[in-house]
Amino acid sequence: MKINTLRTAIAISVALVPLLVNAQQPKWGDLFNTIKFEVRADGEYTTTDSTPNLGFHGKYFNLMMGGDLGSKFSYYFKQRIVADPGTVTFFDNTDFLYLDYKPTPNWRIRFGKEAMALGGFEYDASPIDVYFPTNLWRNIYCFQMAAHAAYISNDGNHTLVAQISNSPYVNYEGLNYDAGLVSYNLYWSGTMGHWQTLWSTSLMEYQWDHYLNLVMIGNKLTYEKWDLYLDFMHHALSWDDWGKNFGFVSCFNYYFTPRFNIFIKGMYEQNKSDVHLGSAVAPGHQLVAGHTSARYGMGFEWYPSLQKNVRLHIYGCRLTDTYTDIATDVSVTEDSWNVDIGATWTVDFHKLFK
Repeated sequence: MKINTLRTAIAISVALVPLLVNAQQPKWGDLFNTIKFEVRADGEYTTTDSTPNLGFHGKYFNLMMGGDLGSKFSYYFKQRIVADPGTVTFFDNTDFLYLDYKPTPNWRIRFGKEAMALGGFEYDASPIDVYFPTNLWRNIYCFQMAAHAAYISNDGNHTLVAQISNSPYVNYEGLNYDAGLVSYNLYWSGTMGHWQTLWSTSLMEYQWDHYLNLVMIGNKLTYEKWDLYLDFMHHALSWDDWGKNFGFVSCFNYYFTPRFNIFIKGMYEQNKSDVHLGSAVAPGHQLVAGHTSARYGMGFEWYPSLQKNVRLHIYGCRLTDTYTDIATDVSVTEDSWNVDIGATWTVDFHKLFK
């Protein structure tokens, strides 16, 4: 399977060559204004109370393409090359494959595969750029077939999005795409000087006419030498289920130079709710009921060249998971450490042939 995946990637790259050459000709216009691939590979050492684990593995291999189709239409495509077959839809391993229509500079209509319109800066980052994430980030099926309408302010600093998508519980329950479970998402992205916002509220259908409310509130301060974000995530399954199932994540970056920065990241999540998902099999992106989880660590990123085609990183973090053992009614705490060193490299064909 891995050999077939590699052959597929090579075949796609070879097929792009004539497109890249022709893309230099005016007749192609901006049909291919994004053509690149990116790769990340890590070496990890993880130790728990029982067994240490050590090894090297590929984390991501992404192919990206996008451009203008004319008549105010554009498209974007991002394929994550993985060895696993799709299970829900034909586009399972495709992160993005959507069509945009902008009738005016203030309005956008989109249809296709995209990320659910959820707030938070950890969630908003490309997966290849995220280190030791929250449980919600790791577990949510965020890339879904969807449609949305967006309003963009005249200065471009504010965007309001109303989106309807497949519910992630279609994936969690192993259902077909036509199971009738949907998610309604409202989203605001704002920039006000040094302050940025990514806020959202969602109703995710986990059974017919039964919804989970997910609120995501992300705030970020950005200055020349540093930036800091703080995200808040809250789940609720009923009107009296507030303040029990939530989490925080924060990350601070300090940029010594444009090519070298250190970061400190920490998070806390808990699920002390007494309300359950009815007959739903899995809690989905939520932390398991009765658990609290904390993770914190630090690391650095370094770009060896000004072009930033290569990024090296290293970080270390600690994870603490606490829960009550049902059989013994005893509180249990499990600790683990993780050290990761890796490299990310990008080949931008559009920039190369521009």
